[in-house]
Amino acid sequence: MKLEGKLAIVTGGGQGLGQGIVRCLAEEGADVAVVDINRDNAGKVAGEVKALGRRSLAVDADLTDNKKVKQAVRDIITAFGKIDILVNNVGGMVRTLLARNSLDFIDMNEAEWDETYEVNLKAHILISQAVVPYFVKQKSGKIVNIASIAGKMPGSGHMAYNTFKAADLHFTRSLATVLAEHNINVNCICPGVIYTPLWDGYAAQFTRLLPKAKGMTPREYFDKFVVPRVPLKREQTQEDIGRAVVFLVSEDARNITGQSLNVDGGTVMY
Repeated sequence: MKLEGKLAIVTGGGQGLGQGIVRCLAEEGADVAVVDINRDNAGKVAGEVKALGRRSLAVDADLTDNKKVKQAVRDIITAFGKIDILVNNVGGMVRTLLARNSLDFIDMNEAEWDETYEVNLKAHILISQAVVPYFVKQKSGKIVNIASIAGKMPGSGHMAYNTFKAADLHFTRSLATVLAEHNINVNCICPGVIYTPLWDGYAAQFTRLLPKAKGMTPREYFDKFVVPRVPLKREQTQEDIGRAVVFLVSEDARNITGQSLNVDGGTVMY
């Protein structure tokens, strides 16, 4: 197993992509701390890790609150004595944007920009700041930021989300540069469109706003309008992202840092 004896933190690990990432890490031998704002979801996924014979800890924390972030990291150190891997998976679009009947830039308010920043970038920054001192002390560590191909695709539809995913890409490169001397690898994965509970909420908006999608369920919209646009003509899965994370945090990728890997069926090829 590639990750035997390693301790990984996965933020936003209670559902969707995070759940798939946690599962893949545990299958490769890692113990996993599942950090999520929803305690019940975190506990359920932590139970899946234990069922695989690995140690796990469910931690509920709002990762946009620095005090809670620091306490979460202290709790993990107390429980496991170390951290080897950090996967910054938490992110998403704000609920008010999903509920509105317009995606126009002019209609977006300051609070929506602020919340999108906090969830998609600030949360990654804060927990990285809390974990990096342990990595520096032990002269090793792996960080993987989960961004999105949206960060490489300018557009007005969800401009705040696209903007801060793009910032996450640059954060990855900058962090990789300053941490390289400490033997710390920092990379980024850009998923394509993956059907998760979070995306289901996005699709509900599309089926409400787009005449061609009227009357469709979110899944029907996904199958008819999203999957056919993927060059490989198939959807990506949570496990596709999880396996990419496993690669980047393993010794197979020991000389890869500062990179962004698209896992999107060829949707974006740069």
